[in-house]
Amino acid sequence: MKHIGKIVAVFLVAYVGALTLPYVGHKKVSGNIKKEFQAEDCYGDTKGQERVAYINDNVEALKYRLKMISEAKEEVILSTFDFNADSSGKDVMCALLEAAERGVKVRVIVDGGNGFLDMKVKSAEWFQALASHENIEIQIYNPVNLLKPWKLQARLHDKYVIVDDKMYLLGGRNTTNLFLGDYSDSKNIDRELFVYKEDENTKGSISQLKSYFESVWNLKDSKAYECKKETEEVKQCLSDLKNRTEKVKELYPEAYEEWNWQELTVDTNKVTLLQNPIEAENKEPVMWYTITELMKSGDEVTVYTPYIICGKEMYEDLTQVCKETENVEIITNDVSSGANPWGCTDYLNQKEKIWATGVQVYEFMGKHSSHTKAVLIDERMSLVGSYNMDMRSTYQDTELMLAVDSVALNEQIRQEAEQDKLASRTMTESGEYEYGPEYQAKEMSTGKKIFYGVLRVITVPIRRFL
Repeated sequence: MKHIGKIVAVFLVAYVGALTLPYVGHKKVSGNIKKEFQAEDCYGDTKGQERVAYINDNVEALKYRLKMISEAKEEVILSTFDFNADSSGKDVMCALLEAAERGVKVRVIVDGGNGFLDMKVKSAEWFQALASHENIEIQIYNPVNLLKPWKLQARLHDKYVIVDDKMYLLGGRNTTNLFLGDYSDSKNIDRELFVYKEDENTKGSISQLKSYFESVWNLKDSKAYECKKETEEVKQCLSDLKNRTEKVKELYPEAYEEWNWQELTVDTNKVTLLQNPIEAENKEPVMWYTITELMKSGDEVTVYTPYIICGKEMYEDLTQVCKETENVEIITNDVSSGANPWGCTDYLNQKEKIWATGVQVYEFMGKHSSHTKAVLIDERMSLVGSYNMDMRSTYQDTELMLAVDSVALNEQIRQEAEQDKLASRTMTESGEYEYGPEYQAKEMSTGKKIFYGVLRVITVPIRRFL
């Protein structure tokens, strides 16, 4: 028995090592990336051919998806970190199915962590029904494989929808009730951008995004998800999805009316896609590098992030950004309202280090937890997408952000940021908190305090993997 125990212990140590060691050492950005990326390249001198809409409401976000898919003539592409067969998920499914019935080619790619749980276990019959259609292809990025623990950390965190060569939607929303529609009291605040191309003959950022998608789709890490057998249960789900279409049209009639994209969108000078490396491995921090370089190009910087989990190199970069700009502020969730307990407890452990970089942190206390990932630089540049200010988004996950040179868009988001700061508290130079007029403290329960107290200890050795 002693020998068996030793063997098990050695195996567990080796397994944990294989799971974590490939990501312990943080890579540096290569010289080629530094040469290729110049912050000024994200700005334009004249009006561009792409227009954008800022979507900050969950119901509107669902309507946009339904409308876009209903207009598809050739192709719909959906990439998502999480895809649930809940009410909003089924709304999107039935819209995709209806498009496929019209002859539209539909391709869906889902992360292999959450995708594994939802598409292989919890709601397999619904996704099997979707995959059964001849015009629908589904792939899972880096499926969970316990025999390859060194691959488990790398996840697909992109969220976007592309329709034909005409329009797309990109941001931080997953395809679940938490982010789409109004089906649940529990929801997250999020933001994303709708991009519409005025001239179909120009390439623009939609070409960048489609090229990016193809590169991820064709990776060896992306595996086909197919309907293995059309069981009676799968057939019933397929029938339910087809029948759901009329119900969705009754719930969201506006999504099936004529939309004036020109009136719904604002001008841009330029829209640029920023991305992380796509392979399922320890990554160069390309996204972090491009974001910090853009931040250094301005004087006034406002960052939205759900939580902050920085490593040594990120602290150093953030300190340098603060030295090169006049003002850097971060709006993140107050610990009492944050939806990610790991991020909240790490902030409790690390907040003095964060403040020491020179940033002004606003701890937001809203009606719902914020899931927004955005950066505002002066009066023209806005970044919106999937990137969290944490080590996972920096070194492990695929991430996308749109860099948009647009005074009108920047003004919209800045107005919202100023409003959110009123519902926040921030640390003053004296070391005391200053409370916004709309900040309403939320007392944590005793159980939650104990829970966070335990997590504060647990997170210390594993924080770079959270």
